[in-house]
Amino acid sequence: MKKAILVMNVKRKSKLVFGLFITTLLLSAQVLSVQAQNNLELVGNQVPTLIDTPDFPSRAINIVKAALPEYSVNVTATTQAWSGSGLRSGKYAGFIDYYSLNNQRDNYLYSDPYLLIPLHIASRNSNAVEVVRLDKIYRTSLGIENRFANTDQLRSERSVRWARSPDFLTNIKQLAGQRVDYIIADKSMLDEFNKLLLHVKVSPVFLSKTPIYNVQMRLAMRADAPDAAAIIKAFNQGLMALKETGQYDLLLNPTVDSLSLLDEALYQDIIRKW
Repeated sequence: MKKAILVMNVKRKSKLVFGLFITTLLLSAQVLSVQAQNNLELVGNQVPTLIDTPDFPSRAINIVKAALPEYSVNVTATTQAWSGSGLRSGKYAGFIDYYSLNNQRDNYLYSDPYLLIPLHIASRNSNAVEVVRLDKIYRTSLGIENRFANTDQLRSERSVRWARSPDFLTNIKQLAGQRVDYIIADKSMLDEFNKLLLHVKVSPVFLSKTPIYNVQMRLAMRADAPDAAAIIKAFNQGLMALKETGQYDLLLNPTVDSLSLLDEALYQDIIRKW
């Protein structure tokens, strides 16, 4: 009798252990499923101080991540060709650097603007301050980064002769080498470059007193990506919360130990020859 009771107890314990094991597996599967749903792969074209690798300041990436705290957001900083390929293949659910210089597309959903990029005319000549429209420097060569030049609005602009560059650094090099008299660039990056010049007591670049364009930057989600509309809604709400708490300003203007958000080593030769 005791032996039979013992066998029954062993069987009950075995069933209990097996039941707990199955329950644990199911819970683990549910957790993994939720985590998978909350993983968000995004992409952006690499731009110093805005969208960059983890070793460098990346203000746009930081804002996007902070506005979506309930998601595990990963933003890949890459080239325009790779980002476009990844979006078409479905590797990325969306991109974080939609510029208002482009027309919106039906196959994407767009967030509220989360960043404003004032584009100013800059030159080593003080007359740049008075340039308020492109026709004021009609038919002159104007340096510009591809990220702005390759947009719907600026492709059709014929007031100036565009001198295109792959990035901000190369655009500044054009100006330093006097291959162009003017460039058009993001004011925040021009300000960071001027910090480097002023640090070595060199006259700063002159900027137009008003922007030529005010470019809005948005998060864009593929319309067919899972929960795209919900993610856009969550982002807009998160962005509003960041601004209300003051965290947005800290992310946009981070306090860093370095003189400039730009990588000083890359600009040393330009500054020496300025």
